Amino acid sequence: MKRKSITWKWVEGDVDRAKEHFELRYGDANETEYEDWRPVALIGRPQNHSFQVKWLIDESTPEGKEFIQEAREEIDFYLVQKGESDPWAYAIYHCGTASNIYSRIHWSYYGSGNRGECYKSKIIVEGNEKKIILGGR
Repeated sequence: MKRKSITWKWVEGDVDRAKEHFELRYGDANETEYEDWRPVALIGRPQNHSFQVKWLIDESTPEGKEFIQEAREEIDFYLVQKGESDPWAYAIYHCGTASNIYSRIHWSYYGSGNRGECYKSKIIVEGNEKKIILGGR
């Protein structure tokens, strides 16, 4: 018997920051710190193979339109198109990768909601040296 593949999708909706979620921010890790990156979206844990996405910026501005377009492309790729059997787990893994740092859209995972630790990759500067920390809290 052929196994039916699961179709994942995302829809716009509310995301409870007090619960497990992702936050996507826009910024250049070589130029600015995490705190300076612009929050773009929240993504809630999926229900019935559907992720809730809440936009945190206004798409009617040129800047907002650009940030949301890039975030949409990443959300589509990692949660829908990539074809992972568990895209939530893969997105958590992605938060700790170098590709997350080098992208302009940065994923951060809040496993215990916004009261808990944030799992993400980052660049730190020690003296004159930059270091990439993969999957730091």
